[in-house]
Amino acid sequence: MKTPDRLTLCLGAFVVSTATLCMALLNGLGPGIEWGAEPAALPLVAPPATVKLEAAPELSSHAGIWQRPLFNRDRKPDPADTATTGDHEAQSLAGLSLNGIALSNALRKALFKTADGKSLSFAEGDVLPNGWRVDRITATQVSLSFQSREQELSLPVLKLPTTAAH
Repeated sequence: MKTPDRLTLCLGAFVVSTATLCMALLNGLGPGIEWGAEPAALPLVAPPATVKLEAAPELSSHAGIWQRPLFNRDRKPDPADTATTGDHEAQSLAGLSLNGIALSNALRKALFKTADGKSLSFAEGDVLPNGWRVDRITATQVSLSFQSREQELSLPVLKLPTTAAH
C-alpha cells in the first residue's frame, strides 16, 4: 500500500475538523446567546397645536391680475403694429380679421373673426360672405381676392420683452 502524501493528509484533517464542528453545532454548541437589554421605548410626540387658517379672499378681488399681461415688465399689452397685425387690411374687408390658420397635409383653413365676435373658417377657394375669395393659405398669411383687387392678411405676432428682469 502506498503512503499518503501531504495533500491527502491536509484534506483529511480539514474534513475531520469540519465534521467535528458540524456535530458540535447540532448537539447544542452556542445555545446561550445573549442579546443584550431591550432598548427603551421612544417617548411619544405631542400632537401639534391646531392651526387656524385665514379665510380665502374673494375671487373678484383678483380680477385686475389676470386682465394684465404677465410677461411684460410694465404689464401693459403689446402695442398693436398695423403692419404686422393686418388691421389696415381688415378694415377694407368689412370688419373681418385673421384670427388663426390651420394647416395639415390634407387641410388648409383660415380662421377669421367678424367685428361682432363671430368666428368663421374658410378653406382655399371658398368665398367669404362679403364676396372676397380665399386664394392661398400659408403658415402666416392668407391671400384674398375680390374682382381685380388682391390683399394679404397676416397673423398678428406678439413679441416677448427683449430683456428679462433677474
